[in-house]
Amino acid sequence: MDGRAPNRVAKSRMKAVDARQDLSQVQETAAGRRRRRLESFHPCYRRYIAELTCCASEVEDLADSFPGLLFALVSRYATVEQRQRAFDLVCTGEPLRQAADALGLAWWLRRLPAHAFTEPLPAFPVDGDFSLHIANLIPREDSLVPAWLARVSQAVEAGDLAYALWIARQHDLAGPPEDLFAFMAAWAWFSGRPGLLGHRLLRRPWTPEMSFKRAREELAAWRQRLRLIECLGPGIESPWLADGKAAGFDFVALRTVEDFVAESEALENCLDQYADQLHTGLTAVFSIRKGARRVACVEIGLHDEEVSMPNIVQLRAARNPASRAPITATSRSRRAWEPRWSDLPSRWCVSARTPTHSRTASATGSSRRSESSMTRGAGDSQISTTCTRSPAGRVCRHRGRPPRDRWVCGQQCASARDARASRCARAGCRPVQRPW
Repeated sequence: MDGRAPNRVAKSRMKAVDARQDLSQVQETAAGRRRRRLESFHPCYRRYIAELTCCASEVEDLADSFPGLLFALVSRYATVEQRQRAFDLVCTGEPLRQAADALGLAWWLRRLPAHAFTEPLPAFPVDGDFSLHIANLIPREDSLVPAWLARVSQAVEAGDLAYALWIARQHDLAGPPEDLFAFMAAWAWFSGRPGLLGHRLLRRPWTPEMSFKRAREELAAWRQRLRLIECLGPGIESPWLADGKAAGFDFVALRTVEDFVAESEALENCLDQYADQLHTGLTAVFSIRKGARRVACVEIGLHDEEVSMPNIVQLRAARNPASRAPITATSRSRRAWEPRWSDLPSRWCVSARTPTHSRTASATGSSRRSESSMTRGAGDSQISTTCTRSPAGRVCRHRGRPPRDRWVCGQQCASARDARASRCARAGCRPVQRPW
């Protein structure tokens, strides 16, 4: 009429509550909600959560609003007084931030689901810088959160926040075995302690810029160097052969862990990973030097067919190529010694004894019975051989046959009374009497 639009009010029909309505459905919903909340936590902590939340619905609501706070209350986080203070704040309806601060719990843990908490939480730092960075590194997939939180917690307990952030950035945290991250945390810890033995055994220390793949490689090398300590202890007391010189080269036996590590770094080879070979006690390694310069290294082992004889297993220069200079020196030394082999006294023989390692508490405890070593004559430090040769240089070829009396040649030929001994005589082998 007056040009204004009529005021239309929507009409709604009111319905009174039916007192006779069955409340079983409402009760079942509450029971199902409580069961769902309990089952979202780890099975080891469900009983404690049920006991704590049975008397206070406000605490039960933490399962949806702040699962980490509820888990901290039942997993003995902080002190008893702090847990009681946080519990009272939750029951009185105070802000959850105050309850978390009273407990000393990091606020970024509120973003984690209930199934992420499987172990007691460490004391995460509550400063804003660390919390800001770690909150942005939480995995988006809920299935990856439990393993991620466990690795980050382990890194925080190691005491290095930079290493914890580095671990949090990695993607493949569920695939590697459990003990890998324990050793990796120890490796990162020793990387920042220059005065300790564990730091001196590092091939390369940990840095935040290092990739996870490179870190695993450096960790494997560090663990192998730790095994050198287990195998060698203080060092090899008596090696097979004494140090000596030949054709201008010095042959120095490697005895301690520091010797193997220094040789590996100088020649850029894998001598620092030789724990498995040294554990058997059937090998010896010598450094070949020209003055102060390291030229190559040689590994001495047992002969494939005659265990009483030494054998050059390998001779390698820097970065593992075959070295010509030491090979030439070895050949010259051999040619110089060949005419004297037939004149060696009978007391120069091979005894059943290997290099003696120091027994330490870290050793495996297995008795290191020796298989073979070289004995040295008085006044001479050169290497002797078991098989004697004729002046013509012919070698006995009748190997592998057990002797029948005390008169045998260097290659274990049969008795001089046996028919096989005649073949030794024709081959030019000279009998040598065993000293035992």
